Amino acid sequence: MADLTNDEIEELVGLSDSDSNMLKARNNGLLLTDNQVSTLNRFNIDTSKCGSMTELLYMIDQTDSDDEELEYLAEQLAETNYYQNTRK
Repeated sequence: MADLTNDEIEELVGLSDSDSNMLKARNNGLLLTDNQVSTLNRFNIDTSKCGSMTELLYMIDQTDSDDEELEYLAEQLAETNYYQNTRK
């Protein structure tokens, strides 16, 4: 078996851009990845104006876009919201 460098291994398993996919606490307390913020910015949704994940989901719902990427993101955020904020 050939010896792979760390960079090659990271590329093979998709870790080379992992920083943009890691959840980060934003100034308003929301946990979002850089990729999620970037997607929301493309649809003119300012995450800094949201005080909660529920408010962010409402802003996404109010957009006139039927974009699949935005719908998928809304589903991800709703799931994250459920697991972070629902007492079990």
